[in-house]
Amino acid sequence: MKKCFIIICVFFFLISCCDIICKRKKHAELIIEKVELYKNKTGLLPENLQQIGLDDTHMDLSFYEKKNQLEYEVWYGLDLGTSMIYNSKTKKWRKEG
Repeated sequence: MKKCFIIICVFFFLISCCDIICKRKKHAELIIEKVELYKNKTGLLPENLQQIGLDDTHMDLSFYEKKNQLEYEVWYGLDLGTSMIYNSKTKKWRKEG
């Protein structure tokens, strides 16, 4: 019985971790989509996420940084010290940490 309980707890822990990572990834993809729309419309990158209509309610899920006038990065955490980072110049994701 105890072994079954532990297996169930581990299963639910893994599901909850996958759920938050999925939320972070979806939020990061939303940021990329909105930044690209803003860039196509104005020819500029937004200084912050408020300029593209995103408020602070989900800012803990993923993050945006304008590197320069032509390049930005969006990232989210996978676990302690490990992140997935999207670079607009390469248009690719990389894992760091």
